Amino acid sequence: MFLKTFLTKTEATKDTVRFYIEQGLLTPSKKAGKYNFTDQTVDDYQEIIALKKMGLSITIIKIIKKMHDEHCGTSEQRQQNIAIIDEALDAVATELAVLDDRKQSLIAVKAQLETTI
Repeated sequence: MFLKTFLTKTEATKDTVRFYIEQGLLTPSKKAGKYNFTDQTVDDYQEIIALKKMGLSITIIKIIKKMHDEHCGTSEQRQQNIAIIDEALDAVATELAVLDDRKQSLIAVKAQLETTI
């Protein structure tokens, strides 16, 4: 399938697809100077989007892809993925703590305002 079909199928934008190609995350072949996408490319794109939704950076996604390409299904790959997920979980925990602090501050300010009404 060519770019237009790929974009329709994935609901992606040209700029997004070009960016992922430039980053080496998508690797469509070329036919007559045009990108030719496969069902595997669609799957790869959907995996990238799923990882982005988890909050992983392009750099981390590249590491995951490289490990997958070089060591798919090995304990080394699983261990690295676990380490990446642990780091992401730690980052989320930190973000949640910051948000909870903000929430508590807002609750306190609201309570003060309500007592002065």
